[in-house]
Amino acid sequence: MGKQAVQTHREVEFKFRVSPDFDLTTILRGDFAAVEEPTRHMTATYFDTTAASLLRWGITMRHRTGGADDGWHLKIPVFNEASDRGATTRNELHTSDPAGMPPAALMSAVAILLRDAEVVPLARVETTRRPFIIAGEIGELLEVVSDHVAVFQGEQQRDNFHEIEIEIVDPSGLGQAHALIEVLLEAGATPSSVSKAAAAFGPAASQQPDIPFIPRPKKSAIPYDLIRWAIAEQARNVIHAEIESHLHNDPSELIRELRNTSDLMKALGSFLDSEETEQLLDEINWLLSELASPSQLSEEYDFVIRAMDSIEDPLDRHEAQLAIDSYFDRKKLGASSSAIAAQRSDRYLYLFSDLMDFAKVPPVADTAFTSQKFWNGINPESRDVIARHFHNVFPKKAQRILERQQPTLIQQSGAIPLHDLLRQIALDSKEGTAGAFVLGFAAGRNRVNGDRNG
Repeated sequence: MGKQAVQTHREVEFKFRVSPDFDLTTILRGDFAAVEEPTRHMTATYFDTTAASLLRWGITMRHRTGGADDGWHLKIPVFNEASDRGATTRNELHTSDPAGMPPAALMSAVAILLRDAEVVPLARVETTRRPFIIAGEIGELLEVVSDHVAVFQGEQQRDNFHEIEIEIVDPSGLGQAHALIEVLLEAGATPSSVSKAAAAFGPAASQQPDIPFIPRPKKSAIPYDLIRWAIAEQARNVIHAEIESHLHNDPSELIRELRNTSDLMKALGSFLDSEETEQLLDEINWLLSELASPSQLSEEYDFVIRAMDSIEDPLDRHEAQLAIDSYFDRKKLGASSSAIAAQRSDRYLYLFSDLMDFAKVPPVADTAFTSQKFWNGINPESRDVIARHFHNVFPKKAQRILERQQPTLIQQSGAIPLHDLLRQIALDSKEGTAGAFVLGFAAGRNRVNGDRNG
């Protein structure tokens, strides 16, 4: 059997624990006019490392049968996004692959968190579900389920409980959800965000993720405490962006956060161990060059095409277009292949492993443990970077610094002067001498005009 397609879904739900004899039907028969669907008996096997590497980040991976969507599910929290009054918002990846070991497509999405650790079945969850649908004029608004759950580790039962879930099927149902939540709370329901399988994971389930959450330090803290907090915050942003890049097949946010990390490490340079910091910066720069290359080529392509608009002869423009398209098609193919290879390499995984270790215990110089004022160790040219990362610790000072910053023209890294780029395309042209001549002429004219205007 071949690979199954991966489907993605944004899940917004509210969860509540209730007593074993809690009667949901009494509530739903009233103003909510819910329609009950057939009862389901579901079995789910949850996979993780023995250290709960995924669960500690709020991520669950399971294979389930007996539901409306049998197969594999990988649920990933929507990071850095405010939830709606206690809602749990997650991106869900689903494939209909059969039971066994998790599909490669799901494993690759969380590979940097696994850090070469083996994924094994750690819990089995048996659920008897009574589902109800609340509909409106436009169709289904909410799915409300009453779950009686038993959690097993091997053959030993670890927990059993009764849970109510409200899932938003259509955003217009949010008002109905809030009304139902008020009724549930009045009836004694307790809000919950715990995974059904958490009880089977043991103490590891309650441990911090690999990059721990650190309370925001006071402005009077020693530099080390400030540095550790800021690097942990930024490293978590990178991890979140890396996982999101797999969900959306778009590395742009990861590129942005890697650049922010590089800027922060450079700005904190006087407090950090130079050797270890430079090693990690080298790896970040390598990955940035690989990931940013395809988008950089797209920008350069648009740049060149705009310049060709000044060519008056239609035949010349046609020859130039052929040469430009041929050049960039080959370049983009090579850049995309290189970026994919980089993301699948051991070097890629080691970089994120090193970043997590760096954030957990930052390698600092002795100056980080002194009582000197934090800002005295910051290069004036880097104060805007520090202000952005520490605006919650030093709100007034950060605001003053950022207000003094003059807006500057943002230039893409690695940009090539137009005449040099045209010359490269002309020399590389596979479309014959005509295209090379036009581009070579345009390159020379651009250099002359640039010299006159300079």
